[in-house]
Amino acid sequence: MEASYLFDAGPGGAAAGVDAFGHACREARAAVGTMRGLAAVGDAGAAVARLGDAAQLARELDMVLARTARDIETGSDVPGGGVAKQHGYRGAADLVAATMGTTRAEAFRLLEVGRALEEMESGKPGPDDPEDDPDDEGNPENNPGDDPPPAPQPKPKPQPRAKPQPRYPAVAASLDAGEISADCGAQIITMLDALSPDVPAEFKQDAAAQLVERAKGLDASRFAKIVSRFKAALDVEQHERNLARMRARRHLRIFENRAGMLVINGELDPETAAPLRAALDKLVGDAMRTSRDAPGVDLRTTDQMRADSLADLARHALGCETTTALFGTTTVVVRATATDLEKGTGLGEVDGCTQPISMTTAQRMITSAILIPALSGEKGEALNLGRRQYPFSRAQRIAVGERDGGCAFCGAPPAWCEAHHIVYWSRGGRTDISNCVLLCSHCHHVIHDQGWQIRATDTEVWFIPPASVDASRTPRQGGRARFGAPRPWNTTCTGEDEPGAPPEPS
Repeated sequence: MEASYLFDAGPGGAAAGVDAFGHACREARAAVGTMRGLAAVGDAGAAVARLGDAAQLARELDMVLARTARDIETGSDVPGGGVAKQHGYRGAADLVAATMGTTRAEAFRLLEVGRALEEMESGKPGPDDPEDDPDDEGNPENNPGDDPPPAPQPKPKPQPRAKPQPRYPAVAASLDAGEISADCGAQIITMLDALSPDVPAEFKQDAAAQLVERAKGLDASRFAKIVSRFKAALDVEQHERNLARMRARRHLRIFENRAGMLVINGELDPETAAPLRAALDKLVGDAMRTSRDAPGVDLRTTDQMRADSLADLARHALGCETTTALFGTTTVVVRATATDLEKGTGLGEVDGCTQPISMTTAQRMITSAILIPALSGEKGEALNLGRRQYPFSRAQRIAVGERDGGCAFCGAPPAWCEAHHIVYWSRGGRTDISNCVLLCSHCHHVIHDQGWQIRATDTEVWFIPPASVDASRTPRQGGRARFGAPRPWNTTCTGEDEPGAPPEPS
């Protein structure tokens, strides 16, 4: 929606601009009233399409709110407090939050987006400055004497003044077009602004463009984990300092409350948390699959399954007499590129934690008996896989996990997933990585019930929706390329090793 006139005074000065804005708001409210009536009588089959249209409108409205909030901030950043203090608030964020009935955190996000929009507006090319009128001395009417006027001298054409450019053009343009939400846009901008000055500007711009693409179709909470991974990859030294601080703050407190319930409260750094998280995810994943196979028998919530799993771990550690391993098919994988592990630089990852780990930590964890390394090349291809039991099938399962990072469709933890043949074994499908995909139980059913197609290689996986979900059948990238950390910037920003083009639907 083109609404730039809403911010212009137009004929009649500022009052006319306010009247125009108010008039546009009244028209918009009338349209929303019509939409509410149509939504109340709409059929459920078209609800997703209606939600998409309404979400697009909400994103565009967020841009109006953000731009208006930025005007309030500008008017408040003056001696004496300006607009905010005139209305009884400490600052622009308090005024915006109170007026909208939201949190100060949401107000700050809107203000950040408003700054990006303002930067984009100021960076748009404008018309050249008009040429000056001819010099008075060149006008005979201004020379009443007898001497003939001097010949007019040609004047150089004035050059257009350079205008400031937005900090992150890809983010500003995507926000302006309503392609991503204000929340996701603010996450990107805030993260990039917080990076060390040593991070090259071209790395920041490349990360901004990648994050804009990843934000499309993701909720803000899931996207926040991706932003965190990008921040670590962009500023490795700062992330390593953060890891050291997290390890120093690790703690676990256990006490019994007045109701007789044991309360467990603590914070664990990634290295400490990885084995515990992987073990619990494995036990919970097994319980969820068992519950799926026998509907109505196991009525526990996921949190209750996790509590029971922790008790199982404790009983096993205290002297379980069985000779059967508690985790017969579970392996905690520490992954890194072969180059980084050899040089001791860069970052690695460990199953069960969204935060990357330092290479020193990765090397230390690899020496543990329960952890194995999964080395990969710069493109993400598996180079070396540890093996303990059923070598071939175990190695393939780990290799697919390296490509997909968990459920390739939704990003669920690896322990909740199973490896599935894309082309069924019974129909001639090969047991190759390119014919395998890691899926959680829910996504597995969705894909097969709805008729999604899957195209996979050794390093990528794509999902092609059926026409009933997306009439254009536009492929959607999945796996680690969508949910995981970015590849090292020494290859990403040079244009080398770029991912392949999306497959064509068949």
